[in-house]
Amino acid sequence: MKILMALDPFGDSKKVLDEAVRQAKSLNAMLTILAVAETFRDTEHDYAGLSGANEALFTQVRRKADAVKLEAIKHGVPPTVIVEAGPSPAQNILDWAEEEDADLIVMGHREKKGLDRFLLGSVTAKVIAHAQCSVFVVR
Repeated sequence: MKILMALDPFGDSKKVLDEAVRQAKSLNAMLTILAVAETFRDTEHDYAGLSGANEALFTQVRRKADAVKLEAIKHGVPPTVIVEAGPSPAQNILDWAEEEDADLIVMGHREKKGLDRFLLGSVTAKVIAHAQCSVFVVR
């Protein structure tokens, strides 16, 4: 069995990690932690500093993923860690889950407020709507 923990690089990951570890132990499953650095979309023009900002973001996300990996190991579940970059974290999560035949996605939920909720949507909502496997949402 394969469990994918979708790591929110800027959210509190403790509850999500605790649940992913609990599920992995109870199901004797392999755990993969996927962190996606949401990069700026490609444009026709390369604005000064855009690639540097993306690189800095990727580095920050990598650090968070490595820290979460160490916590999982402390709890007795050594995970595989994948860090990707892209303009749509939900799509990265969905693609990885499908390509690697994940049985379960464990992820958190950050409530968006106001216009952000309607204009941007929610990574969690998109994953729930389109995932080919079960999704466990930790609040």
